[in-house]
Amino acid sequence: MKFVTLITEPKDYSPKALDLYQSIGEVYELSEAEAVKKEGPKFNADILVLRLKYLIDKSWLDKLPNLKVIATPTTGLNHVDMAEAEKRGIKIISLRGHASFLDKITSTAEETVGLMIALVRKLPWAFEYVKQGGWVDRDRFRGRQLVGKTIGILGLGRLGKMVARYAQAMGMKVIAADPNISESAMKELGVEKVETDQLFKVSDIVSVHVLLTDETKNIFKEAHLKMMKPTAYLINTARAEIIEKGALEKALEERWIAGAAIDVMWGEEGGLGFEQVLKNEPLWQYAQSHDNLLIVPHIGGAAYEAMWATEEFIADLVRKAMK
Repeated sequence: MKFVTLITEPKDYSPKALDLYQSIGEVYELSEAEAVKKEGPKFNADILVLRLKYLIDKSWLDKLPNLKVIATPTTGLNHVDMAEAEKRGIKIISLRGHASFLDKITSTAEETVGLMIALVRKLPWAFEYVKQGGWVDRDRFRGRQLVGKTIGILGLGRLGKMVARYAQAMGMKVIAADPNISESAMKELGVEKVETDQLFKVSDIVSVHVLLTDETKNIFKEAHLKMMKPTAYLINTARAEIIEKGALEKALEERWIAGAAIDVMWGEEGGLGFEQVLKNEPLWQYAQSHDNLLIVPHIGGAAYEAMWATEEFIADLVRKAMK
């Protein structure tokens, strides 16, 4: 049995997870340079363990003829060519569907709140101002309080529920749109159930927590963003493809909304190659000269506790699957 793990910084990987993999067979740590070349003995692998920065497409799978398992410590799977993997009989092991475990992983929900506060209080831009030697012109960074504001949550699943609790603790009113959650279930959580259009119209903050599927890709259109208040903000820590391509930059350029904070970008599943095209992305270009768009590089799950816990959980699933 051979095993390949895509870790460019092995010292950051959970030692317990590595031990679990070593109990299965030989562990090969693949460097970024080797991953780019996609050649050599490390590709004679039965199991491939990913991090989000790699897009496992047909070109990858062609180089891994013995591959039986792809393991990814994520709920989203748009960084894996699922159709090609299924065609080759490759088993996918991920966090999707493991609700009881995921209920303990709060990092993305915490990041959502962090982005919300940073955006409405202009914290990143205020810090840049101080770094440049400024101090007295504080009015440039006048922001908004969150207490008493309405947050509209699109998708009241695991993360949506966490964000709802955090928002309630800050004195916000919480409304949500989710066809899979009943009005009575939302009421028990102190959340008001509304239709999607109503949510966009009345919310001061709209936060996206929808799982990306074929059905939800492009589900929120330019027309939805046009419904928002000009004083409202959008937060997206789910997947960029849930919002129609080009709609967010138009909403910002046309000032339909006050601002946005995003942890995701269209095309980022291209992995390492995305950095080569990032500067051509309209949202990146907009952010260079505006202080109402905050972009971070898909770091919702990038907390030590969250990453180690998920790495260990996935490693244990792999171990059980290979018995």
